Amino acid sequence: MKKHIIFDVDGTLLDSEEAVLLSFQETLYRKTGKKTDIRDLKYALGIPSEAALRQYGFPEEEIPEIVDFWGDLTPDYRKFIKVFPGIRQLLEKLKENGARLGIVTSRNAEEYRRDFLPFGLEGYFDTVICADDTLIHKPYGEPVKEYLRRENARAEDAVFIGDTVYDMDCAADAGVDGALALWGCASPAHIRADYYLSCPEDVFSSFMLEPDPLKEHKWLKWAMELQFIAQAGLTYSRDRFDRERFRRIQEIAAEIVSCNTPMDFEQIDGLFAGEMGYQTPKLDSRAAIIRDGKILLVQEMDGTWAMPGGWVDMDQTIKENTVKEAGEEAGMLVAPVRLVAVQDRNRHNKPPYAYNICKVFILCEPVEGEFEKNIETLGREWFTLEELPVLSEDKTTKEQIAMCFEAAADKDWKVLFD
Repeated sequence: MKKHIIFDVDGTLLDSEEAVLLSFQETLYRKTGKKTDIRDLKYALGIPSEAALRQYGFPEEEIPEIVDFWGDLTPDYRKFIKVFPGIRQLLEKLKENGARLGIVTSRNAEEYRRDFLPFGLEGYFDTVICADDTLIHKPYGEPVKEYLRRENARAEDAVFIGDTVYDMDCAADAGVDGALALWGCASPAHIRADYYLSCPEDVFSSFMLEPDPLKEHKWLKWAMELQFIAQAGLTYSRDRFDRERFRRIQEIAAEIVSCNTPMDFEQIDGLFAGEMGYQTPKLDSRAAIIRDGKILLVQEMDGTWAMPGGWVDMDQTIKENTVKEAGEEAGMLVAPVRLVAVQDRNRHNKPPYAYNICKVFILCEPVEGEFEKNIETLGREWFTLEELPVLSEDKTTKEQIAMCFEAAADKDWKVLFD
């Protein structure tokens, strides 16, 4: 988890590329009489105005006046600037979960006030670093270091999210993780980053969820690796002595797990021994059935609740299996309409398992059906996000339900995947 999430502005929070380039193009034309192709001006994105003008070749003594001229043109192009979809929801979720939010921008303070404040996002941010807050700017790390100094924060507790190579260089020079915002990045080619984020929601799932259990619990990683080696050996080896050794490795893996969990050795060993062939993640599909602001959950035999779903059968497609599980567990015929997310189960659900599960969430429209008594569930009910019952968190979490509500409300939803 990260305590400090720091954002660039242009290309990360605001979709301002067209406005910046068009106003820069007009500035150059008005000052030089030359019409420059907008594609040749992209170097101006992500760096201070002064640096862009300097790179173009203006004399140093002319730059302050041209910066002011460029700034005066900005209102004419403000209609081209908009907040990226999903940003407001992301900022709200980050604040609700206790994150400290910051901005590090190449805009000076006046440009920040003029071009950013009208969008009403400033209330989410605790600390803002503009270009005139440091002597050295991007791609050097001084602006991010200044943020860390003001917040009394450690570099390992922070991540800087931006859309250009200058942002990633700035993060690296400051010693913090750099995350490339692909939703605003022209191209990730040749841009090295610690994280590549496909949409704003990835910020939350990457930096606000509990740490990867395989990194936190080395014994679990060791047990899974030993089981993988043993299972592959038992599948492909024909030498009976080697097979005995691989079987013993399998037992050691089960012993490691039994020593660190409430499960007994026989239970785990039976599970491991039942796995055959080359080991791959199991596939679990979940039906997100939403109607009138409520989601349909089923009650498990232990009294907790979850989205209907389960293992994908060998003879079923993901769609078919989702329909089947919704029918068996909830008595509901559904129409699968959209893929919401594909998640690594151990990164999102507790407790961690000693084998990998790939969870697939499918947004479904309810058609018809009545609940029927079955061997898997006790009943079904509709719930709002604010009134959820006690969940079976090894199968369904509140965060996963909230994700499905967001997908249902967004016709342009982009699939999330770990």
